[in-house]
This record gives sequence, structure tokens and C-alpha cells, in this order.
Amino acid sequence: MIKNRESAARSRERKQAYQVELESLAVKLEEENEWLLKEKAERTKERFKQLMEKVVPVVEQRRPPRVLRRVRSLQW
Repeated sequence: MIKNRESAARSRERKQAYQVELESLAVKLEEENEWLLKEKAERTKERFKQLMEKVVPVVEQRRPPRVLRRVRSLQW
């Protein structure tokens, strides 16, 4: 009975240590994810800036207004 209690206590300690390890790993991964997202945003912004420097501005010319002609299709 005593050995069973000791075994259960050790099991609880292992479980708690494993849980603490998982929680610290989760925090570490969340920090790394946040850092990677920031880096990705910065690289995307930089890439967009580089592309905009290389783009030749396009000037759209206005078309002349359409002129409607009167057509006599029926005889009065």
C-alpha cells in the first residue's frame, strides 16, 4: 500500500514536470512564431518597396468622347 502511494506520487510528479515542460515549450514557440510573423511582414514590406521602385508608372490616356450620329432608318 505504501509502495503504491509512492508510485502514484512519482507518477504525479512526472506528469507535472511534463506539463511544465510543455507549457514552457508552448511559450517558446509562441514567441518564435511572433518573431517570424514580424520578420515576414518586414520582408514583405521591403519586397513591395523594391517592386514599386522598379515599376514604370503607366499614364492612362483618356479616350475622346464618342460622337453619336443621327441615322434615318425610317421614311416619314
